[in-house]
Amino acid sequence: MMTNCDECGGNLTLDLTRAEGVCDVCSLVHPILHDDADTNSASSLGEGRHNEAVNAEGGHGGAKLGAKMNPFGDKFDGRGNRLTAKQKRLAARIGKLDRSSQRDTDPMHAQLMATLRNMFGADVARAVGPLARAATRKLTRAQEATRKTLTPGERRRLKCPKTSICRAGGKEHPELRGKTDQDNLQIMALAIASIAARWFRTVSVNEKQLMDMYGITAKQLKNAKKVIMQHYQERVNQGWAAPPQQLSAAAAREDELDKVVENLSDGLSKRLDDDDLDDIMNAFLGIMSSIGEPSVDAPTANIPISMVAGCVMYNLLCRLGLQSGNLSAVAKAVRRSGAGIKSRLEELQARYERGEFPQGAELFADEVDEAADGDRSADEEPADE
Repeated sequence: MMTNCDECGGNLTLDLTRAEGVCDVCSLVHPILHDDADTNSASSLGEGRHNEAVNAEGGHGGAKLGAKMNPFGDKFDGRGNRLTAKQKRLAARIGKLDRSSQRDTDPMHAQLMATLRNMFGADVARAVGPLARAATRKLTRAQEATRKTLTPGERRRLKCPKTSICRAGGKEHPELRGKTDQDNLQIMALAIASIAARWFRTVSVNEKQLMDMYGITAKQLKNAKKVIMQHYQERVNQGWAAPPQQLSAAAAREDELDKVVENLSDGLSKRLDDDDLDDIMNAFLGIMSSIGEPSVDAPTANIPISMVAGCVMYNLLCRLGLQSGNLSAVAKAVRRSGAGIKSRLEELQARYERGEFPQGAELFADEVDEAADGDRSADEEPADE
């Protein structure tokens, strides 16, 4: 190691943290490469250590050291043949690397994290780490001992979610789970990303588009979200996980409306001309604003925003004479049933007619006036005779 200045020959004051040396005489700074065996793994464990992948999850529970190989070395291979000296040296080196590596006891966690990175990117995968670990890692021994002392309901909620999701429905209802392991990983990944958008304020995801892309059904997603949310909430109650910082109800309602508008536009674009669709979407947004949506203070705030949007769009199509064949498209876009939309629309109209929903004038005023004109016409016809 260099200890003298190249220029004046003065002594260097070494700073190994900065990897530099400063001359005591002329203050010239020299780079110092500290490469002894204490700091250079290549000297002690070989050049291969510089190229090993790092387990980012190794600092969390469930990951542990290796030591899966015989640390004393073996004399025979799997077929019973005696190992040569070269093979023994290679096995000893591999054993040393194995003892210093990390290995997950829950391999499905690594698969789920890879699926999250593939579907949503590395940033989202890191942000949803707490939910992913809760969904795929078993409880520690201490936590499992505590779980056995809890009530039956608490014990059920603390069961490992991956098991409940991958075995959901049993033989009677196999449609509640995916057909393959990859399908189940995609279901869990979408459920976690959807929950995290509300609980951890990550980027919002359009569930419908992703469900169509990966072939996930509404029942599968609903079941996975329910299981993961209940499990994580119970972990929070037991003090085993950090409580989520939930997105405000107003912001969540606005995000949901943005996704519903996008889905309605995509669903109706296959059935309507571009010009008609633009006019309809502009009218739709105008009606939504007139009834105060999206807002937690709107008179329809107790109704899911997707249902409100479905009712407004179907009512608008009916007034334009375009309702034929489009109810199913609207219902699919807002992920509601056509019968439910019709029933809710009738309930809103009844509220308007009773004066309990004055903001619905732009929705129902024309229909009420036409009904009143029809009643007057019916009353006048006998008089003419």
